[in-house]
Amino acid sequence: MTYTGIVVNRHLPQLAKLSKAQFLDRVANIQAIRRKKSEISLFITDARRMAQLEALHAAVHSEKFFANPTDFELSPNWVPFVLKMPEPLHAWLAAYTLAEVKAQVVNWMAALYAAHCRRDGMWRKLLPEIKHAAMAYYSPYTPKQADELIEVWSRQYEQTRRFAGGKACGVLDNPFTNNERPFLESEEVDKSYRFTVRTGYFREDDWLFVVERNRQKLLNYYKSNLDDGIWTARTIDEQMRTIDSETMHRSEARPEIWQAWHYHFSLTGDKVGADLE
Repeated sequence: MTYTGIVVNRHLPQLAKLSKAQFLDRVANIQAIRRKKSEISLFITDARRMAQLEALHAAVHSEKFFANPTDFELSPNWVPFVLKMPEPLHAWLAAYTLAEVKAQVVNWMAALYAAHCRRDGMWRKLLPEIKHAAMAYYSPYTPKQADELIEVWSRQYEQTRRFAGGKACGVLDNPFTNNERPFLESEEVDKSYRFTVRTGYFREDDWLFVVERNRQKLLNYYKSNLDDGIWTARTIDEQMRTIDSETMHRSEARPEIWQAWHYHFSLTGDKVGADLE
């Protein structure tokens, strides 16, 4: 089976202080993983969207993620295993440095800025770069000439892409394709450059039970349950005895993203003890 647009977190064994073989043994019976969907937009309107773009680029290049899980609506204590994104987005991020990716985003938004398209929605911190690029590379906007300028802007956009590191693998297409003027002040521009990214993750309790299997940590994690008499230490001990039968089928879990993680994670060689952190 072929999986595209997949990035796996290869630093999980180090996090668990296990070899890769030991780690895979701990999760051998898992059949599904919790999944969270995030909408990623390349129309940068705030710091969070820029942080998401930077985090995705770092994950693709380092296979370690995320520095700030809350950017993807994950708890800081949850452990991300795998990302699934559209293949064009993955190919674009893999092909360029972060500086080139940002430059391509700025160029695309500068073209929109030149056309007076959604100017007010652009991130203020990025706006000086966008304005500079618009003034440097695009013909001035005048209402009477706007329709005539579309072909000019289209040529200028294509010429400017070489200053921004090259073509963006189809994810930041020319906004004036087919000589169609952008919908001014319309959400359509944003929707056209929005991608769904899925994160497969373990919650903290999943990680403690399935991977670490540390009784003391589990007693600490469930302290409130124990104090309130909802659980006893025997409850935890019983779950630890049966943990090898855990499949992780949950309402928010999906088997296909787990299978993709397992396929890609298993491709490389084992991590020996000397590599552990």
